[in-house]
Amino acid sequence: MTIEDVILEQEKEAVKCFLHQHNLSYDEDIDESIVLREDGKIIGTASVSGNILKCVAVDSEYQGENLLATLISALLQRLRQRDVHHVFVYTIDDHVARFKALGFKPIVQTMTTALLELGGSIQEALLNLKRSHALSDAPKGCVVVNANPMTLGHVHLIKTAAEHHAETLVFVVSEDRSIFPFAARFAMVTEACRAIPGVTVLPSLDYLVSSATFPKYFLKSESKIREEHALIDVLTFKTYYMKAFNISHRYMGEEPFSPMTSVYNETMKKYLNNQCHIVPRLKLGEHPISASTVRKLLRHHGLTEAISPYVPDATVAYLNSPEGETIIRRLKHHEQRH
Repeated sequence: MTIEDVILEQEKEAVKCFLHQHNLSYDEDIDESIVLREDGKIIGTASVSGNILKCVAVDSEYQGENLLATLISALLQRLRQRDVHHVFVYTIDDHVARFKALGFKPIVQTMTTALLELGGSIQEALLNLKRSHALSDAPKGCVVVNANPMTLGHVHLIKTAAEHHAETLVFVVSEDRSIFPFAARFAMVTEACRAIPGVTVLPSLDYLVSSATFPKYFLKSESKIREEHALIDVLTFKTYYMKAFNISHRYMGEEPFSPMTSVYNETMKKYLNNQCHIVPRLKLGEHPISASTVRKLLRHHGLTEAISPYVPDATVAYLNSPEGETIIRRLKHHEQRH
């Protein structure tokens, strides 16, 4: 048996075919894949996206030979060489015991999907985050934003939460899969919230992930993918974040456009009940303010006065910076290619 890297397009097609034979699909955001071969035949495969293991499968004829451990160990070695030591895996419930045997620790589990981690502890990570910002044990309101980029809609949502709480936490999604990088989004949110009393801006860390990296390979429909992603995220937030920071209420923006966010909001309401508040969108005339609208304006018109009614000064300042100008060029380039 040999482990080989998947590099060429024809090699990726062979992996896709192998996964398809096992009723799985190949996620499009994968950074690296490996295969295990015997006499030239693929008998196992595993992939990684960022620090998330995905698309793991072993031929049923070899299930008793501990090939899963061989594949995962090989991927973990590659990640350690890139100085990545904290790793996650989403898997079906039937495979949880196998990953636990490899040292992975369960975080949350639904009837279908489980999230596990290796090389870190969510409890310790959140406790360290709380200590580093010297946060009290008092009840708090909470908002989670991606802010891609920060808009006046986000400001409205945060102000609404802050009106009801002496302390309000704003978590900025740490995952770097947005056109505006995390450091820029975090800086914009921090600056825009500076004048709002009682607000502390924090990174979400790796535990609240976007739908972009949520694995789809073992789920059969878009609706099931949305439901499972929402449930995993909501359970993680309720089980760990609310407890660690004494969050009493969470505030979310109304979502009339995105099916993913709409399912997320409904799931949050189901599990948090009266601790969850859906806030109507801030509108400009009849049109809800959204980050997607701002990106569209930047893509088609660049940084013009048309942006000002949608974003706070902090966002305008960033867009005027060299980094902001680079992002605007990237948005326009993306439009030209499509």
